[in-house]
Amino acid sequence: MKAVLTDGKTMRHYADSSQQRNGQAWFLPDESRLWVALICPAVKICRLGTHIAPKFAGRYYDSLAAACIFLPADKAYDPLRADERFFLMDAAYCVGDFLPVGEYDRVHRISVGDGTMEFSAAQYEVDSKVSELSEFSTLKMGDLLIFVSDAIAVDLAENDRLEVTIDDSPSVILKIK
Repeated sequence: MKAVLTDGKTMRHYADSSQQRNGQAWFLPDESRLWVALICPAVKICRLGTHIAPKFAGRYYDSLAAACIFLPADKAYDPLRADERFFLMDAAYCVGDFLPVGEYDRVHRISVGDGTMEFSAAQYEVDSKVSELSEFSTLKMGDLLIFVSDAIAVDLAENDRLEVTIDDSPSVILKIK
């Protein structure tokens, strides 16, 4: 399974071992004193495909989750330009439980603490991003496309509990250690 981060213009790939399991504790790395979780929408690929035309791309993803991208606070302002080591480190990101995407223009509400963002496949141009990604990489079931352009930044501290919901349903629950 691959996970690709995009801001709409640029794409970055995470290492296969970089995913943190939802529900488990996330340990603050010693490298930096201040860490941030960027809360972003993520769609999951549900079919094998390559060179997918945009008009057919909607058939290749079916579910939405909240993703948490973990970065030092000084790197969070531009996550796609962060050092490569943050894309290779273990537990670099966590993806929550998935919900159906629904209609192309259906708006989902992703919430964490006081922060809220809205997601729709139309707003984030998911079809064109899936098509673009399929031009240089074969899409496989379970691959993730994570959108960071409107991410909510959440400061992390030891003993915090990070809870993210989508449409009032729990998606990500992590204890910070």
